[in-house]
Amino acid sequence: MAGDAPVVAAGDAPRVLVVEDDPVLLTILTRYLGQRGCCVVRASSAAEALELFAHTPIDVTVSDVRMPGMSGHELLQEVRRRDPEADLILITAHSSVKEAVAAIQAGAADYLEKPVDCRRLHHTIQMIVERRRLRQRVRILELGGRDSTVFEGMVARSRRMLEVFSFIERIAEFPTTTLIMGESGTGKELVARAVHQRSPLRDRPFVVCNCSVLAPGLIESELFGHVRGAFTGADRDHKGLFETANGGTIFLDELGELPLGAQVKLLRVLENREIRRVGSPASVPVEIRVVAATNRDLGRMVREGEFREDLFYRLNVGVIDLPPLRERIEDLELLCEHFLTQFARRFALDKASISVGATNAMRGYHWPGNVRELCNVLERASIMANGGEIQLEHLPADLRRQSESGEDDPEVSPLDLSLEAAERDQIRRALDSAGGRRVAAARLLGLSRRTLYRKLDKYGIR
Repeated sequence: MAGDAPVVAAGDAPRVLVVEDDPVLLTILTRYLGQRGCCVVRASSAAEALELFAHTPIDVTVSDVRMPGMSGHELLQEVRRRDPEADLILITAHSSVKEAVAAIQAGAADYLEKPVDCRRLHHTIQMIVERRRLRQRVRILELGGRDSTVFEGMVARSRRMLEVFSFIERIAEFPTTTLIMGESGTGKELVARAVHQRSPLRDRPFVVCNCSVLAPGLIESELFGHVRGAFTGADRDHKGLFETANGGTIFLDELGELPLGAQVKLLRVLENREIRRVGSPASVPVEIRVVAATNRDLGRMVREGEFREDLFYRLNVGVIDLPPLRERIEDLELLCEHFLTQFARRFALDKASISVGATNAMRGYHWPGNVRELCNVLERASIMANGGEIQLEHLPADLRRQSESGEDDPEVSPLDLSLEAAERDQIRRALDSAGGRRVAAARLLGLSRRTLYRKLDKYGIR
């Protein structure tokens, strides 16, 4: 059946769609390829395969030739019409040289006879996937050959980010649900906007919803809308964010904060492409692309009963894993140049430069707040330097202290036994335990939200 949705990620296992109306052979091929590291999606007809192909990036399609309805040859033509780079292997019990030549000329990657030699099939898939990866590497090298690469507002030269850019370009073509994983401050919203801008929906609405700031009692109303009289204070019909984004893209940021009740309704939207306003017996169809993001470990949340397993697998189709800044430190100077140019324009200052000492300190820093923290640090430093050269003293105390102590560990040096150092350390640990959620961290620390925010500003914690 088509319900076996793959987990797709840049550089992940090859995604193979097997199309076969014989359930026994379909099971054999699925198990064989799955045991050898392929992520297999199954379809029992060409029509079912085309439906999957329209919504899911596929590396290789393996299809029987003779099936009820559309044949394998017709499927090949339609798939190649939709994606000229698509690779399809045909298998048949009635082979002839003429048919094989015709299939190859039509764009088939290979033409195999039944009974299928599974080892040959797997070897062919490996060759096709490697050829695809070589094409992707060429595109990455073409991007990386420039002094700097600007991609939808993001700048990078590191291989990991160039691979992310390449994957965004590919997955954006499909209306696939996309899940962006990464620490706070890595640029998840920029990636979501890039997916939208590179997609056929670029001229349609792009609606942002931060799930962590929705009031608990109004989450379903904000997402799905309500009708007049649905609850006290509902004096008129209200269109939710999903209806507002209809025809375009909705970006669900901080998805891990969504309560279980709202998760059920979100799953219904993803499965049925329809929403039901609070208080309404009728459903409203929506055509929408869902892009979600989180800095939390959804797999762990599923195991602990905090996140629905069926929703996790429905979302976990197109995965983009953003590296933290400390793992792409070769992008640091490029990012600095980018931000300092922006600040010079915004504040009408000469463009600031960075001293060798400040540069070395920044390169050795752990950057727990990632690119967002770098942006904030440079904004403050460029103002303090007044368009001149940014010195070490223009950087935050935490960053300077780590540089001066020679510590690579982002935690406070064990030689710093002051009460302030202990408090700063405790706040960081609370934020880690709360998955970056400030309200939850405040509860763990026994502080009011306002007090925590004041201390975060005091210690330069982002």
